[in-house]
Amino acid sequence: MRLESAIVIRRTPEQVWNFLGDASNVPKWDRGVAAVNATSPTTFETLAYSSRSNQGRMSYRIAEPAPGAHSTVQLTSSTGNARFFENAQWNFNVDPAPQGSRVICSVDFALRPQYFFLAPILFFMRSAIHRDLKSLKRAIERN
Repeated sequence: MRLESAIVIRRTPEQVWNFLGDASNVPKWDRGVAAVNATSPTTFETLAYSSRSNQGRMSYRIAEPAPGAHSTVQLTSSTGNARFFENAQWNFNVDPAPQGSRVICSVDFALRPQYFFLAPILFFMRSAIHRDLKSLKRAIERN
């Protein structure tokens, strides 16, 4: 399944990439992330708000770090909330726009067979990507 949204941010593509390229900024714009722990230059973990266990801990790998063009971040964990997914990845593209930069975020994922029933729920939650992009815009434009 693919979900996608876009937004224009009044900053240069370089400024947007500098912000996006720093995993410690994720809690500033992703409403579900309380904290980030960088485990290497290309891997990091996120922790969700009010996680009583590892349910809210997810691990990621920056698979295609090509700032200035695009970047792909892959889910690498399979426990906690990640257990729902066979695979998942977030793709970011930042293109110059007359008002600054056009940011396109798409999420590609496959659910594990036992969780197919979640597909309609996730599809109807697709507006969540746009809400996160609005938060990204606010966070970058404040800088």
